Order: sequence, then C-alpha cells, then structure tokens
Amino acid sequence: MQGTSTTDYKSRNARFIPFFLVIALAVGIGFAIKHFLSKDTTSGEYQLEVYFSDAYTGHSSGFLEKLLVNKLRLADVSIDVAVQQLNSSPIAAELIKAHNRGVRVRVFTENRYVEEEEITKLQSVGISVKDDASEGGLMHHKFIVIDERYVWTGSYNITYNGAYKNDNNVIWIDSVPLANNFTNEFRSLYLSGQFNQSNASYVPYPTITLNDGTEITTLFSPKSETIPPLIDEIRSAKKSISFMAFSYTHDELGEAMMDMFESGITVRGVFEEKQISRHSKYAKMEEIGMQVRIDESPGTMHHKVIIIDEQTVITGSYNFSRNAETNNSENLLIIKNNKGIGKAYMEEFHRLYR
Repeated sequence: MQGTSTTDYKSRNARFIPFFLVIALAVGIGFAIKHFLSKDTTSGEYQLEVYFSDAYTGHSSGFLEKLLVNKLRLADVSIDVAVQQLNSSPIAAELIKAHNRGVRVRVFTENRYVEEEEITKLQSVGISVKDDASEGGLMHHKFIVIDERYVWTGSYNITYNGAYKNDNNVIWIDSVPLANNFTNEFRSLYLSGQFNQSNASYVPYPTITLNDGTEITTLFSPKSETIPPLIDEIRSAKKSISFMAFSYTHDELGEAMMDMFESGITVRGVFEEKQISRHSKYAKMEEIGMQVRIDESPGTMHHKVIIIDEQTVITGSYNFSRNAETNNSENLLIIKNNKGIGKAYMEEFHRLYR
C-alpha cells in the first residue's frame, strides 16, 4: 500500500510525501475499524468491536498488541487471563501495572509455556499464574475478562508473532452476561487443579442478545457439545458458506460443508499452508470442485472462522479438528443478526481469498 520510491527527489517538499502517506494510511485504518463496531442502541456506546491484525501490510504496527494494552487500562477490579501463550513484553508490563494499582490479576496458561520469561516476570511481582498441568490436550483459550464485564477473545495468541506476523481476529464485547460465561469458564480451569477435572461445565447464559439485537451463543469445549451446533449452522446456509481455517481436519464438519456444496450452496475457503496434511480437508474439497485456496501470505493465517450467508459469524480459539472438540480447552462464539460484523469478516475473507 505504501511502496518505497527510488526516485531521486530534488524538491524539498517531496520529502514530506511519506509523512502524508502515513497519515492517509492511519485515516484509512481508522475508517475501516469504524465498520467493525456495533453500537449499543440505548446508550450510543460500542458493545461489540471486531479487529484484525495488520500483519498483511508487510510493516505491521502490532495493532492488536497496542489495542489490548489500551483495553487492559480500563480495569478497575479484576483481569482474568486464559491464554495458551503469553510472551508479549508490552502486555506483561501492562498486567504488572494493573497489579500494582490494586487490580486482581490472574493468569491461566498452557503448561508448555509456563516457564517463558514474561510469565516469570508476572510471577515475580506476585501475580498468580497457574497452568493446565497436562501433557495431553492443549489449554488453547485466548480470552481475557476485565471487571467481569468486558470479554476479549478470538484467534490472537498474546505473542510477538500473533501481533506482528500472523493473520488474527479479535472480538471485544461489553456484556455482563457474556463475561459471566467466560468468568465461569476461567474459574473452572483456575480452581480445578488439573486440566479437564472441573465439574463446572455450566454456561450461565448460553445465548445472549445485545442491545442492538446481536445474538451471541457461547460454547466451550471439551465440556459441552460443539460439533452439533456447528453442523446445524452449516446446514442452515441458504446461499453461501465462507471459511478461513488454520486447521480443518474434522470429518463431520468437512462432510457437512461438502454436502452443502453438492446441494448447490456456494462454499469457499482459505486454508493455512503449514497445516495441509493427509488429515486436512483441503484435498477432498478441491477434488469435488469446491472453491478452496491455500493462503500465500508470509506469516501464518491463524483464523478459525466460518461465515454463513455473509451474516452469521463463527469464531474463537476453536480449530476445526477432533482435538478441539474432545481434548483441548477452547471457546467458540456464534454471532447472528449483525450485518456489520458479517461484512467485516467477509472483507477479511476476500482479502485472503484471491
């Protein structure tokens, strides 16, 4: 978008052109982000925000990392962090600042990453960190709950690569009932002592409705069924199914999409190249004529997204795999009745599908 010219400018004023290009880019990003916000129709405030990483620009600003730093500054009472990996220095520093100003900060992470430097920094100041203590399934969540009111979730690992190199999406939702769901999940992990040994599979508010009419269903695996609801959504498609999949190996999900394609529904998808294997659904889908692509961007295409009829959006930490269904600790949101959110995800899909 901002190519570097090799022309030998002789005019002094020409030196200011890159500055104006930067300003133009900033304005463009700001304009785009506006389309990813969903207003509370009663208060005028934004209840739901959707953001995408800017790694594709080739000169990433670490936009998601900076955004999360600002969100953490909203905390007055508590921050609960359930993330597979946390090696971002700015995020760790902000959590420490929150702790120092009296906010209760708790972290639950995957045991394979519990000894990383930034986690050790958190522990050194007295922040409580626990891990899943399991060599089996992954603690694969990527969510944060602030003041039991705000939820941050999506595909973004709190890492340098997650912010600067990979394609990721983030949902920020201001909803006490939804936060209650995620707080309950966090507590079940944090207090269980061992991964998957909590009996707290209860989701207090399975489906909530925001003030603008947006409907959000919350699913957690492996504590509750995730595949039947996903298949129901896939089979509900009237015109189209679009997906962006870091990993897509689940047999029933693959068969459901192929059945819909053969019934006349337009089905298109983008696969992450590094995850193409004999288990991937890419080859079978391509073989029957489905419009599938392998992502060619230099970083990792890390989305886990399905879009039904350009309106219903399915997103979260949940890869479309058997491990996500039965072994890993995951979250999944099904978002309906919000054309703006559907449009935002379709724009990201069209950027990758080329």
